[in-house]
Amino acid sequence: MNNEVEVIDVVAQQNHQAAYSVMVMEQWGNGEVYSEERWIERGRQAVRQTMEGMFELGRALIVLKEHTEYRRFSQIVQDEFGIGKSESARLMSATRRFATPQMQKAQAKLMDLGKSKLLELLVEDDVTLVELAEGGDINGHTLDDIDRMTRNELRAALRESRETAEAKDKVIADKNKKVDELAEKLAKKQTGVREPKAEDVGSELTMQLSSLEVGIRSQVSRLKDLFDQLNAHSEAHGISHQAKMVGALNQIILDCNGIRESYALPMEAPQDETPEWLGE
Repeated sequence: MNNEVEVIDVVAQQNHQAAYSVMVMEQWGNGEVYSEERWIERGRQAVRQTMEGMFELGRALIVLKEHTEYRRFSQIVQDEFGIGKSESARLMSATRRFATPQMQKAQAKLMDLGKSKLLELLVEDDVTLVELAEGGDINGHTLDDIDRMTRNELRAALRESRETAEAKDKVIADKNKKVDELAEKLAKKQTGVREPKAEDVGSELTMQLSSLEVGIRSQVSRLKDLFDQLNAHSEAHGISHQAKMVGALNQIILDCNGIRESYALPMEAPQDETPEWLGE
């Protein structure tokens, strides 16, 4: 008796599921019979179409950016496309990356991962991405592994991969430095050459710095001539180059400030310019 009841329950459940499937397919599947394989493939096609649309948007952004003034471009991006500066920059970067013949080989497989994962993967170099698409891995993670990850899991895995690579590079660099130092000391002992005095080394380094400073200032002074040409072009054709000009100056200043911060250098040079090692 109990077995008969269980069989009836199973049949009733199956009938309910079948009826529910019919209802769902009538509403969302054009009345077709459900097939997991077919709908997975349709989903993949939709992903590819979405990705192709992303690259088409990226191309439009590149063309607009190269033909419009910075503020106008930002307004178009926000008002017409509803995206922010960072996302538009990532879309243009992705489009440029996949425009190369090398990356086009990997494009089809990487596009199946979806937009968010693809944009995360762009921190890797082209060779790594091509190898991944051809069956390789990133820090042990294959394309199938990445497909099963969430975007946050992929981001964490890529961060771990970069940290591991940086740690290995540091270890190798430290070992190479020690080997070079030992080789240099051994060579000096074998040839009987004395190590140079601290004063001579300091003088040589400051001379190198002075020479480098003159070269850099000479290059910076060339900006004025180029800016004059850009302004003349703007006046003649009505095309503003201010964004590029300001961007170039800001980047140079940013790089210089970064060096200043790295060595905790003050804004004003110390009054006593005599090096400590020379005083000793």
